[in-house]
Amino acid sequence: MIDTLFLQVLGAVCILLYGVRLTGQGLELAIGSRIKNSLSDTTGGRIGSFAAGALGTVLLQSSGAVVTLLVSFSEISTLPLVQSLGVILGADLGSTLTIQLLSFRIYHYALPVLSVGIVIFLAARKAQFKAAGQGLLGFGFILLALRFLSEAAAGLARIESLRFLMADFSDAPLLAFAVGIAFSVVLQSGTAVMILLIAFVQQGMLNLSAVLPLVLGANVGAASIAFVAASGLASGGKRIAWGHMLMKTTGALLFLPVFSLAKIILVSVSADPSRVVANAHTLFNMLLALVFFPLAPILSRWLITWFPDKSDTAPRGKPVFLDAEHLPVTGAALGQSAREILRLADMVQEMLDMAVRAIHGKGEEYSEKIRIIDADVDLLTREIKKFLSQLGEGVLDSDQTRQSVAYISIVSDLENIADTVDKTLGDHVSRMTRNNQRFSPEGEQELDDFLRSVGSLFREAISAFVTRDRKAAQNVIDQKRIISIKERDLRLAHIFRLQKGTHISLETSAAHLDIIASWKAIASLAKSIAYNVLQMEG
Repeated sequence: MIDTLFLQVLGAVCILLYGVRLTGQGLELAIGSRIKNSLSDTTGGRIGSFAAGALGTVLLQSSGAVVTLLVSFSEISTLPLVQSLGVILGADLGSTLTIQLLSFRIYHYALPVLSVGIVIFLAARKAQFKAAGQGLLGFGFILLALRFLSEAAAGLARIESLRFLMADFSDAPLLAFAVGIAFSVVLQSGTAVMILLIAFVQQGMLNLSAVLPLVLGANVGAASIAFVAASGLASGGKRIAWGHMLMKTTGALLFLPVFSLAKIILVSVSADPSRVVANAHTLFNMLLALVFFPLAPILSRWLITWFPDKSDTAPRGKPVFLDAEHLPVTGAALGQSAREILRLADMVQEMLDMAVRAIHGKGEEYSEKIRIIDADVDLLTREIKKFLSQLGEGVLDSDQTRQSVAYISIVSDLENIADTVDKTLGDHVSRMTRNNQRFSPEGEQELDDFLRSVGSLFREAISAFVTRDRKAAQNVIDQKRIISIKERDLRLAHIFRLQKGTHISLETSAAHLDIIASWKAIASLAKSIAYNVLQMEG
C-alpha cells in the first residue's frame, strides 16, 4: 500500500511541476511582451515597479517567471536596481494570490478547467488565444495534481510511522526550515512546494507548528530560481539574484523566532489548516515588502558595491559580456548580446562625434582615431554575429527567433555606419588636411548642423532599442523624411555657392557633397535600426 501511495505522490508531483511550467509558458507567450514592457517602464518609480511585479505575477502565475524576465532584461540595463528590487517584492506578494485561490479546495473543478483549456488550445487559430488555452490547461493540471496529492496524503496520514516522522518537524523548526529550502530548490518552484504543503496539511499529515517553518524555507528556496537565470550573466543579473536571496533569507530569519506568535494570529483569522498555510505565505511576503521597500535604495547601493560592472579597460574589439558556455540559456544569451550591441553603438557614437569635430579642422588626427575604432567595430561585430549564429542552433521560440534576427540586422547596420564614417573621413577630410583646404564658413556650419541632426537621429534609434519603445522607433522612421529634405536643401545651397564662383567651395565640393550623401545613408541605417526594434516587438 505504501509503495502505491508514494508512487501516487511522485506522479502527482510530476503533474504539478508540468502544470506549473505549462501555465507559465502559455501565459508568457500570451502576454509576456506586455509584461516586459511594464517591467521596463521607469516612469512609475518604485511604487510603479512594485505594482508591475505584482500584476505580472498574477498574470503569469509565477513569481519565478517574472524574476527570470527581470534578470534577463537587466542585461541591457534599462531599469535602475532599486526599481528592480521593487518589482521582486511585488512579484513575491503577487505569487500569494494563486496559493490563496488553491487553498479553497477548488481542485474539484480540475476536469472542467482541463476541458476548457484543451478546447481553447485546439480550436484557437490566433497564437495568443492558443497560448492562453495552454495556460489554462496548465492550471487544470495543477488542480488535478492537487486532487491526487490530497487523496494520497489521506492514505499516508493513516501510516503511523510516517505521522511520527512528520510530527518531529514540530519540535525541530530549523530542520523544517532547511527541508522547505531543499524542496523548493530541487523543485525550482516555491508555488509547487506550497501546493504540496496545502495537500498534506489538509489531511493532517503536518501540524501547524511544523508547516510554518516549511513555508518560510520554501520562500527562501524559491529565490534560487533567480540564480539559475543569472548564471553566467554580468553584474546586473547577479545583483538581482543576490538581492532577492538576501531579502528572503533576512526576512525568514527575522520571522522564524516569532512563528509561534504568528501561528496564534493566523489561527485566529482562520482555523482551516490550508487557509493557515496560504495566509502564512501571504503574511510573510507582505511583511517582507513593508520592511524592504523603504530599504531598497540602501540595499541597491550595497549590491552595486559588491558586484561592480566589468572594467571598461577590456579591449574594445573583444566581447566583454558574451559567454558561449551559457548559450543554452536563451534569455541570458540574448541579454548578453544586447549588452554587447550597446557597447558597439557607443563606439559608433564616438565615431560620429569625432566626425563633427573633424570637419572643423584636424581632420588627419580624427580620421586616424576613427580608423582605429572602425577596426574594433569590425572585430566586435564578427564576435556578436558568431555568438548569435550559435544561439540560432538551439531551440528558440518565435519571439526569440525574431529577436535574434533583429539583433543580427542591427549589428550589421552599426557596422555599415562605422564603415561609412571611416571611408568618408578617410577619403576626403584627410586629403583636405594634407592640401591645407577648409570648408567655407557657410558650408562648415551646414555640415555641422546636418551631422548633428543625423547623430541625434542615431541616438534616438539606439534609445528605442534599449527601452523597446515603439513610439520612439516610429519617430525615428518619421524623422528620416525630414533628414532627406534637409539633405536636398543643403545640396542645392552648395550648388548655389558654386554658381556664385566661391573658390573655397569649388576646392571642397566633392568632399562636401559626399559627406552629405554619406550621412543621409547613415540616417537610413538609423531608420533600419528603428524598423528592427518594431519587428522584434512583434
